[in-house]
Amino acid sequence: MSIDDHIFINVEIAERPYRLKIRPDEEKYVRAAAHFVQRELSKLKKQYSFRDDQDGLAYVTLDATTDMARYTARKESENESLEQVVSKMEALLNIA
Repeated sequence: MSIDDHIFINVEIAERPYRLKIRPDEEKYVRAAAHFVQRELSKLKKQYSFRDDQDGLAYVTLDATTDMARYTARKESENESLEQVVSKMEALLNIA
């Protein structure tokens, strides 16, 4: 996909507009991500007092990346378990 195949979209995060150049197939994901950040920031603002939105965005970022790291670790563990099962099955097939 060339740079000409990109589109511009506008999203708002922390009451600030951002114009982004993205691939058309990414639009729904980028919009969902921007909506997620807005929603989480709003929830945090109700629970805690921040000096500014940057503090809230830092919390949202840390929370989201922690979830992503946890998910990645779980998937890696599942892949290792699956590889062990496949190895055992291959060993059993070689015996037969």
